[in-house]
Amino acid sequence: MMAAGATYTTIARRLDLSQRAILRHVTVLRRRLGATNLFQAGLQAARRGWI
Repeated sequence: MMAAGATYTTIARRLDLSQRAILRHVTVLRRRLGATNLFQAGLQAARRGWI
């Protein structure tokens, strides 16, 4: 959903989670990818074939 441009609020609503939960998940993913921002995370995820 993030790759499609959805906001944290939209993602939270679609997954029936809080926005805070989404932010925590994104933080964990960024750390796993070694990214300091969302753009870098997107690039790394694409390189790994995640998206």
